[in-house]
Formats: sequence, structure tokens, C-alpha cells
Amino acid sequence: MPTIDFIAHNEKTIRDFKPVLAKSISPDWWKKAKVGMHITGDYVQTIRSCPAMDDWLKSGWYVLANRDIDVIMYDNQSVTREFKEEGEKDLPRVASPSHPSHQYLNSFEYLGQDAPVKDAFKMRNPWNIKTPPGYSCFYLDPFLFQNKYFATWQGIIDTDKFNTNQDNSQIIFYPKVNHSFTIKKGTPMCQIIPYKRDTWTATYQLRSSKNWFNNESLHTLEDENRSIADWGRHHKYSGLREEDMSKMGPYRNEGYWQEKGQFYSEEENPPPECPFHKENKDVS
Repeated sequence: MPTIDFIAHNEKTIRDFKPVLAKSISPDWWKKAKVGMHITGDYVQTIRSCPAMDDWLKSGWYVLANRDIDVIMYDNQSVTREFKEEGEKDLPRVASPSHPSHQYLNSFEYLGQDAPVKDAFKMRNPWNIKTPPGYSCFYLDPFLFQNKYFATWQGIIDTDKFNTNQDNSQIIFYPKVNHSFTIKKGTPMCQIIPYKRDTWTATYQLRSSKNWFNNESLHTLEDENRSIADWGRHHKYSGLREEDMSKMGPYRNEGYWQEKGQFYSEEENPPPECPFHKENKDVS
């Protein structure tokens, strides 16, 4: 299986700032949300039952803030960074030059046309990321956490080639407010999802209405997979009975959905070069 390496040059970073599996944390509201509830008189499955969102939340790793980070605004014209170092000299410096809006011709107004803040702020996360040849990483805004102060700019980095020292450690944010704020310790700042680069092409097909209706029934199915509507009609929990809403729908129970969180794991016996290896317990 491919291995993603998170590389640090500071033991405290390893102890206090280790990236966490995305499937190990989720927004509080998501954990509390009900799978089924009454909406406009009907008892229906909610967004909490959506397999697509559940998969996304469980994919890859999150980089969390390892301490409180102050983002200071000056004169309502720019965003600068001041980071609480907690008096520890061995902590890596995380502040990094920002991206004022004139760099992109003032064409992206993330606070609105008349907003006074015109500066995307940036930090160095203390980890450098390395993936096997042919693999890149998505750097994404933490999905559904919806931080009220900032959002993360998203992008792709070829972490198989661009990975010396802190080459790929930059994370860019844009503010959602026009005042200073603190990013609290433990806040998800970026979601890292590795993927294999490949060459794709596309087809654009027009099929008949007969094909549509045939695919509505297992008995007349023309394609390989049954439709969700057909699964729902014939599933033993069809009808959305309240006592069965926790079953999360036929897409889970009948096996045509695959759990994505299983693709990301922490090895019980990591390779010897990993600081968490049993032979290196002093930094684990």
C-alpha cells in the first residue's frame, strides 16, 4: 500500500502537532445530528445520512492548529500574522508573507466588493509531506467544519517531487471577518488527501427514455448497477419507518456503497524511518 510521509525537523512538532486521521474527528454538529427527522410533515433521512459527505469527512488527514494563533488586522487594509510562541524557542516560525488582492488584480473579493480587508494570510505548517512517485495531494478547506473566521484556499501539490524541507508546507487562508481573531488550538486548518495522478478522458452519451425506465427495475435492468430508486423500493427497510431510519439507507445495507475511511489508517507497525516506530519511543 502507498505511504504518505509527514516529515518534521523538530521533536516537539512530532509530539504536539501530529496530523490526525480525518475519520478520527468530525464537527460537533455532525456527531449530534439525527439520521432521520420530521420535515414538513414527513419523516425523512437527513443530510447526516448522506454517504458522500460521510466519505469526505473521513478521507485523508487534518492538520490542526497546535497552539492559539493570532491573526491581527492593521488599518483595515491588510491581514498580518502574529503567532503565540508560548515562550518556547524550539517552535518553528509559522508566519509567512501574505497575498494582497492586487496580486490577483483585485478580481477575487472574498469579503465582498466593498470589504476593507484585501489580504489573504498565509502560514507555514511545520510538516513537509512526501508521497510515492505518481501521487499528489489535495490541500482542502476542512469540510463541514465551517470556521466562522477564515476559510482555506484549496489546491493540489505534487508531493512526490516538491517535498524538500518545507517546500509544500504553505497553507493560505482568506478571512471571513474584518477584525482580528484567534485561531484556537485544535482547530482543523487543512485537510490533506493523497491521490494517484492518472490520465482521463470522457464520453458524452445520449440514451433513450426506454433505457431510463428499464433501469428503474431490477427485472429490466440494462446497466450494470441498480438505481437508488430501485434499491429503495425493494429494500427491506423501504418506507422510511422511524424505527429503521438508523439503518442509513439501502446504499449502506445492501453493499453498493464502500466505506472510504478504511483507505486511510495508522499502521500498527510503521516503517523504521517513522518517528513513532517502536524503536524510537523517545519521540513518540
